[in-house]
Amino acid sequence: MNENYFLPDFFIVGAPKAGTTSLYYYLEQHPDIFMSPVKEPNYFSFTEIEKQNLYYTEKGISNWEDYVALFRNSSGKKARGEASVSYLFYPGVAKNIFNKIPEARIIIMLRNPIDRAFSHYEMDYRLGYVKSSFSEIVFDKNKNHLRQMQFQQYVLLGNYAEQVNRYFEVFGKKNVFVVLFDDFKTDAEGVIKKLYEFLQVNPDFENDTEEKHNISEQPRNKLLLALYRTKAIRKLMRKLFPASIIAGVKKILMTKKKSRNPEVVSFLRNYYMPGIIELENILNRNLKNWYE
Repeated sequence: MNENYFLPDFFIVGAPKAGTTSLYYYLEQHPDIFMSPVKEPNYFSFTEIEKQNLYYTEKGISNWEDYVALFRNSSGKKARGEASVSYLFYPGVAKNIFNKIPEARIIIMLRNPIDRAFSHYEMDYRLGYVKSSFSEIVFDKNKNHLRQMQFQQYVLLGNYAEQVNRYFEVFGKKNVFVVLFDDFKTDAEGVIKKLYEFLQVNPDFENDTEEKHNISEQPRNKLLLALYRTKAIRKLMRKLFPASIIAGVKKILMTKKKSRNPEVVSFLRNYYMPGIIELENILNRNLKNWYE
């Protein structure tokens, strides 16, 4: 390997459906920041994902040379990063990163775990990864072979306290920046400026934070759902039309209306409350709006 290769020095490690995609694109705008052209390489969690045979089709990059090659065009940049949301959940990943890049800075984005759970389920349902109802998954009424994995993805991933604490212990609190989705949603510019300081790049760069990415939406009918679940059609649309046209079409064909089973909401509120209280102590932050 060329001795002049570059390594990432910061990682957006999760959680899924907590604003990480928008953050990736916002940071990419900064002239001093290089973001991996593959948003989620999953290099440091590849073994865990493969061992579990997680049902997503894109597993990631397993070869170190291929991973490093992602950053080969980052000459002159002050910060290099990637955003693999699988890094937060799997217990061994923090040490995997530390063993290769001990000076790395870590960004963790957290969202109300109930909202995150529904949003993650809705995304996977829209993409065709899951066909059971959310209540069937939560209450273990779903008898297909993926039920435990689905419960992990939509429920267990919301157990933040242990996951955050792991990164604090491995990298030290000063090298870990925790972003709450509520703050990011109401003041993206303010959060971004703090992150620029954390990443030691020019904090005065004016960022465009108007466009939102990876928003939870559902097709308005079953025919649209079937079409959307066809990956080839989604890829063809992205190839044929610019993002602005696709966004306009989605506004017409998709809806943000969501109905939530009150029994599921009640279960999740009780399930998550002890962990949220623990997280409050870890972050020294009031999170009562997540469980009241």
